Amino acid sequence: AYGSPDFIGRVFPDRLLGRRIGQERVMDRRLHRRGVSLSPVLVLMIVFLSLSFLGLGCAGDEVPFVDDETSSTSQVISPASVDDIRADYLYTSELITILYPLYGSKLDDFVIVTLDNEGECPTKVVVRSEIPGYTDQAVSTVDLDAGETLEVRQNPRLIPGAIEGLNVGKPAKVHIKVTMLQEGVEKTILEETPETLIYARRDFPLSIEGFTEPEVYELFAAMVTPNDPDVEELIRKAADYTDSGLMWGGYGGHVNDDDGGVWDRLQAIWQAENDYRLTYVSTLVSFAPGAVQRIRMPAEVLNQQSGNCIELALLFASAVEALRLEVALILIPGHAFVGIRTDQENAKYYFVETTLIGRSSFAKAVELAGDEFDEALPHLEAEESGWGWVKIWDARDNGIAPLPWR
Repeated sequence: AYGSPDFIGRVFPDRLLGRRIGQERVMDRRLHRRGVSLSPVLVLMIVFLSLSFLGLGCAGDEVPFVDDETSSTSQVISPASVDDIRADYLYTSELITILYPLYGSKLDDFVIVTLDNEGECPTKVVVRSEIPGYTDQAVSTVDLDAGETLEVRQNPRLIPGAIEGLNVGKPAKVHIKVTMLQEGVEKTILEETPETLIYARRDFPLSIEGFTEPEVYELFAAMVTPNDPDVEELIRKAADYTDSGLMWGGYGGHVNDDDGGVWDRLQAIWQAENDYRLTYVSTLVSFAPGAVQRIRMPAEVLNQQSGNCIELALLFASAVEALRLEVALILIPGHAFVGIRTDQENAKYYFVETTLIGRSSFAKAVELAGDEFDEALPHLEAEESGWGWVKIWDARDNGIAPLPWR
């Protein structure tokens, strides 16, 4: 794990980003129908012919008709029954709490229910899903035409109070229920309670089914939180350490930090973090299965006055991104630090060894991180397992937004 010396990089399968966790991908089989405009007269004719000659409908009453030779009563199609509706589902067998807001976007939906109407009449179907005690209930009501197949995707909202105290992973039941509405009464089509594992709120898996290693690393960008009020407060304190007494955003058109504005703001953040009496601590132990890193969010690092290497890197990156400077996370086996571009034209960076906070000057932290990067560069260029380069601005373009700060 990052922050402990015994981390070993793992090799992950090369699959496309966006595959669901713990389940196979299902193609969307929604049937698309083409609308046709009919004149009122033609509509009436069709209805009349349907009732008079075919005697077919989805009502419960019979419609009589008489032919030239014999008198008989037509057989009317009954409304859709539970036997007409087929419901299948997929769900996530491991719920990554810390990344929950990404379900339905970067991660696949938590529950996917596929509905098939094999009858000849339309009906209304209600889909419900929840993890009792951990989420609210998600409810979707859909109209299902005769012969139609569609998917209902749900992501029940986590209950903050239930997750806040979740410091170890726990097994839980997923309640999935599908009903159809018939004359205002719900009739059950499917009701099951499969098991899932809820990760502790700080557990970040370093391997996710369907994701390559670089794709997993890119998810670290979600924990860079520039809009967190605690990060904003850090920036306000940093303003006291700039030459101008201000903290401004962007590069202002300068190249290679020719005016020293990038350096001035970075060293100010460093000094402001010292005011919080931050210090480096080793990685906390996680008891989740597989390769898992325990990570505290930037606000927690400030409030608890400590962090491991990835946590301190995420905090510094959060403040830097808030200033509209381009920042990257550099991941090497067992360690992480940050790099900040000196402008938007060249590939020149200030690298910062954030674990030196409270123990060294900013200049020393930059010097050490520069040496670390020189050693890491051949491995990064070779795309070796366990080595990663995460450009936060690229992650944002790829749809990985900051996690909610509360």
